[in-house]
Amino acid sequence: MAAVDPYVTVTEPTFVARLLLDPGTDTEESVANVDAFVDLPDGSSWALTILTVDEVRRLLAKWKETGEVANGSYFWAVDQLIVPEPGVSAMVTAIRELVRSGAIANVGVRCEEPG
Repeated sequence: MAAVDPYVTVTEPTFVARLLLDPGTDTEESVANVDAFVDLPDGSSWALTILTVDEVRRLLAKWKETGEVANGSYFWAVDQLIVPEPGVSAMVTAIRELVRSGAIANVGVRCEEPG
């Protein structure tokens, strides 16, 4: 049985984005919380975690119930990108603008080059 590629890969002239979907729950239209890797033509690679506003709200509510993260009193991450709606399309739109504006270097975490 062949392994299923967990990545959805989007190739554009200015970047290649690989979004790591959970094959058990995520679809391209419904994904609301995903890790992504963005490779640029200059050879740099950037890691992002992309969430929707509703996913952040869901996590805060969950943590309030479980007592995690000071009872859901905050949400914070280094490589965080928040988008208004779920789906790969909305996420790629945001990545496209980050790359166009150069802000990918401020938002993403640069991946180390293989040694």
